[in-house]
Amino acid sequence: MASTIQSSRDFWNEKARENALWYVSSYGPYEGRDEADFWRSGFTIWNDLKKRIGYTPQPNHVVVEIGCGVGRLSRAISSEVGTLKGTDISSEMVNRANQLGLGNARFSVGNGFSLGGFNDGCADFVLAYCVFQHLPTKDILAGYVREMCRVAGPKGMLAFTIVPRDWRVVLEPVAAIKNRFRRQGPKGIHKKEWRGIRPTKNEVHSICPIPLKFDDMGGERWLFYGTKDSRRV
Repeated sequence: MASTIQSSRDFWNEKARENALWYVSSYGPYEGRDEADFWRSGFTIWNDLKKRIGYTPQPNHVVVEIGCGVGRLSRAISSEVGTLKGTDISSEMVNRANQLGLGNARFSVGNGFSLGGFNDGCADFVLAYCVFQHLPTKDILAGYVREMCRVAGPKGMLAFTIVPRDWRVVLEPVAAIKNRFRRQGPKGIHKKEWRGIRPTKNEVHSICPIPLKFDDMGGERWLFYGTKDSRRV
């Protein structure tokens, strides 16, 4: 069965209640997660991203974070900018993020397909890290990328990751069947709401209104990023 915005919202609310930290970062163990390590990883990832894309945070900058989850990256980002605006399809995740008590961060529940609550050109940087691979369709990905460009201000930057489309795509149906019947560990990772989409590089480049640079971050992460002032006509 194909996933939809509503089925995605239901899925992520359920997973936030089941084991929020693992579904935000599945590289760690499902049971007995080291929470201190989980939160430290947000700073590690943020520092890596900044270096790769050449972004220098400023005290007056506004950053919009799509798919903020429980705020793992938000904690790191908000410590270096003026305002962090996080959004997530899951109200359960947003509630957890709000509990962090970050004074310059605002978290809101998004509609899952756009940035309708954000004004044109309101952000210095728009980020979606390890989020878009879970989207229901490539059309929704295209809409989100256009929205990122709309929300980024003059000379604003945008960056997002997706999971590579490679030989592992062929094995996904087999893995899905195995995961469906597992008795322990994460539940539901055989579902389309988790497995999402796997666009090609060319597909990603074709949907963005601005030229994008590419970086293979490893760990099944393709990084695409660009600057608003290089908009194509």
